[in-house]
Amino acid sequence: MEMIPSRVNSRASAAEKKIFEALSKVQVPGWTYALHSINLPEHERKRVCEIDFVLIGERGILGLEAKGGGISRINGVWHSQSMSGRKHRLSESPLEQARSGVFSLEGRLGKAKKIERKTVARTVFGHGVVFPDCDFDVESVEWTPELILDRRRLEFEGWDVCLDKLGKFWEDKPGHRSALTADDVQRYLDLLRADFDRVPTLRQHGRNVDAELVALTEQQYRALDNCRHNPRILYEGGAGTGKTMLAAEMCRRENTSSKVLLTCRSGVLANFLRIQAGMENTSVMPFSRMSEVADDSVDLIVIDEAQDVINTTDLATVDRVLRGGLSEGRWVFLLDSNNQRGLVGSYEDAAMEALRQQRPVRFTLTDNCRNTVEIVRATQDRTGADLGVTTAGPGREVVFTEAPRAEAIATAAKVLESLEDHEVPMDQVVLLSTHELSSSLFASLPDIWRRRIDVLDLKRLSRPGPGRIGFATTGDFKGLERRYVLLEASDHSQATRAKASLYVGMTRAKAALWVISPVDVRIEKALK
Repeated sequence: MEMIPSRVNSRASAAEKKIFEALSKVQVPGWTYALHSINLPEHERKRVCEIDFVLIGERGILGLEAKGGGISRINGVWHSQSMSGRKHRLSESPLEQARSGVFSLEGRLGKAKKIERKTVARTVFGHGVVFPDCDFDVESVEWTPELILDRRRLEFEGWDVCLDKLGKFWEDKPGHRSALTADDVQRYLDLLRADFDRVPTLRQHGRNVDAELVALTEQQYRALDNCRHNPRILYEGGAGTGKTMLAAEMCRRENTSSKVLLTCRSGVLANFLRIQAGMENTSVMPFSRMSEVADDSVDLIVIDEAQDVINTTDLATVDRVLRGGLSEGRWVFLLDSNNQRGLVGSYEDAAMEALRQQRPVRFTLTDNCRNTVEIVRATQDRTGADLGVTTAGPGREVVFTEAPRAEAIATAAKVLESLEDHEVPMDQVVLLSTHELSSSLFASLPDIWRRRIDVLDLKRLSRPGPGRIGFATTGDFKGLERRYVLLEASDHSQATRAKASLYVGMTRAKAALWVISPVDVRIEKALK
């Protein structure tokens, strides 16, 4: 079966890993997908799905409750026993837990807008329990043997036979139930996947904090599936479409026996990605260090912000380190070639054409999950860029200030004062400029603010000091984001580099954006 998510994390129990491994290898006609909640934290499991494994296919939907270790029922009371021998009283029977979980799932699906109620009404819903570590020989009128997949049955009959019998048990129940179509199965999968398949957000706190897990859009899930089924892929998407998050997740889901390299031009972004949860088996480095990588040593290379390296020289480097080279090797390029070209690195149309001749699968990302409607609209108005369709909802209007330098500095100070008055954590604020800090507008802020500014590096990204305010150039902050952004914009002209810088800076903001342009340094004056 196809497992969703396709991997199981290291914190899963031995029993969960055993069941995951077995289901990933078994083929049972009529069951296509097996969704699992193993990777979710306990509180998240209870909130969104309640079921350990859900099988989906033409035969219907089957929920499996898994219990490792020993299981016993004494005088009507259920107990589990760990592999170390420690007993624990269960609040309800595993069968009742499975039954109530599937019943709840059926009720939720019946209320869903994306699938017709008559489809749910004719779907076969069933449940069972899996005890992979023990022989369960208790007989009762409360259940039939088909519902219990214990160690003895799994070893003697095999997973395929046990699951087939379990499915047939529910199919033979009275009622107007029928097989699902392929479209029905896909609709169910689209509805349920977000409950089970969560990915870590890119958090500034890194590995030492439990990752926040989020559901992806249907488009982003398809992007992950594409990576699993195709050796060479070009992903194109504007800012906020999740390219960097997807790049990290693609690496996490790769087989641990493969040598995976994740790279990008920005050293700040590369170091930030390296400390993210689940990246221990991936080599992460800035592109400037690619000379250290041996020839033909990489099984899969994933390049974020790839528009910065699509040129003859850099592609030759990729071709050298990749087993099979660009023509036969496995690679993923994630880029925004329309809006971010020319800011960092270099992009050559001829190099892109040569890359396309390797016949990669091309996938376009259009769901903007970062920027509010107001930020999307303002960025489109100022740069002409298409940011796709935002799913982040409405927010506050973007504030533009064009003023003499002294007035612009005062405006920036007032914004910071207002944010602090509203108790906004300063680690959610970033100051961006095309200039280094010493040459930027923010270097002239009053001492009360200037002394609190830190140029962002790995340490300050992962552990920002209390009350400290981060600063970065727009080029260094590509791929990253903050809730609140103060952007020093040197120009709104059509100069390619200036427009790319404005686009990158504006799209780093998730909630609120202030664009401040000191009129005495505007690029259009320098160009006259």
